[in-house]
Amino acid sequence: MSKGELMARSLSVPLPEHILKQKWAGDLEGAARSIDLLLADDLPDPLRDRLVVEKERLRRLPTQYPWNREEAVSRMRELVPDFTAEEFDDLEARGLIDYLYLGGEKRYFVRFHRTLARYPDMLRRAGKVVDGRSRWLDPMIDTIREKGELGYRITIESSVAVEEAAFEPGEYRAWLPVAAASAQQRNIELLSGDPDAVSPEDAPARCAFWHRTVTDPAARPFTLRYRYESCIRYANPLHQPAPEAPLYPDALPVCPDDLAEEAPYLRFTPYLRALSAQLAEGAASDAERAWRFYEFVTTKVRYSFMRDYFQIDDLGEYCAVNLKGDCGLQALLFILLCRIAGIPARWQSGMSVEPDYCGSHDWAQFYLPGWGWLFADPSYGGSAYRNGSPVRHAFYFGNLDPMRLVANRAYQAPLDPPMDALRVDPFDNQCGEIERVGAALPFTGRQLDDTAALIGYEEL
Repeated sequence: MSKGELMARSLSVPLPEHILKQKWAGDLEGAARSIDLLLADDLPDPLRDRLVVEKERLRRLPTQYPWNREEAVSRMRELVPDFTAEEFDDLEARGLIDYLYLGGEKRYFVRFHRTLARYPDMLRRAGKVVDGRSRWLDPMIDTIREKGELGYRITIESSVAVEEAAFEPGEYRAWLPVAAASAQQRNIELLSGDPDAVSPEDAPARCAFWHRTVTDPAARPFTLRYRYESCIRYANPLHQPAPEAPLYPDALPVCPDDLAEEAPYLRFTPYLRALSAQLAEGAASDAERAWRFYEFVTTKVRYSFMRDYFQIDDLGEYCAVNLKGDCGLQALLFILLCRIAGIPARWQSGMSVEPDYCGSHDWAQFYLPGWGWLFADPSYGGSAYRNGSPVRHAFYFGNLDPMRLVANRAYQAPLDPPMDALRVDPFDNQCGEIERVGAALPFTGRQLDDTAALIGYEEL
């Protein structure tokens, strides 16, 4: 593990109070100055690492909050034309619009409007049809429930590049996620691309790796095309007895990590322990306990696009306290509640794959006796709940649709080979990472461009 990855794990160390006050007052320059003064002293290594990491967080934070109030209202009106400034103020007062102060001015989160535009009432006002049925997902779900399984052979092309404005000729190292062997994913073939190395198929964060000198801006993208098979077998653990054999016999067996906490983000905080105990009280089985955790996340947590995870402390607890989060925060909260209750649970992430969109996505696995490893996708389940689809809501407890790419099988897994600089996302590689050897500062997320496209798919 590199120094940068080790330092990122210091995020569970609290910040000194005066720096925290400066940060949330919007005095980022003052906070950075205070950090430099502290770093000049003799400090314990964990606190020193935390302060160095915090200085990088402060550098990146303004890129997440680009708009003033007038600009933010205008962005929302681009999606919902009759949206009003009064609505904006009401939603902000109810905690539904993320902002912070920068230099004494309120600045609004770059994707707050994308969150609001997903709400059913906003979709209707934008002229979108909200009928509770997905033309893409529900036919697949119907087939899986009727036939017991469904699989596809999927071909993906993805790339990562330094955006043109941030590019300088030099020596680059790049890591691009690639399909990994997993419970539901197999027969992986690399079709094109020229990486210097590719992680083993069972790597916890599988990636292709390049180490190149790049002088021509046209040669910036690092690109890979690959094919794999994804197959889902139907599970209904709440209402059916366990099968004679686990549905996914190729899944890795339960290990101690599947019940463990690990700083900085997989922590069993007092609040999460109390929440898990309350939700599980009186449940007669692991299946019922896991369902209660899933039901809490899918019905009580609002889907919300989030600032970079690097900017948030204790992701699972953040989701449980604020009752909002995107797919990753929701999956982590489900995993933590399960582990606290003694139910083994794991992370999976990569992409959700559709003909017109391939995007980063996260979900969970949990283990039930007899069934073996099953799946839970709280964000897809929550979307189904909000849109009035109880069948789809129930399906994503125990199952996935097969149009997924798994690249990561563990949260907080290091890259292979390790990255020297602090990563854009220190704990999950879904879009790719790049560093320029010898650069004074690491790239931010706004300085990298990633693309992914579904080239083809066929039913198995």
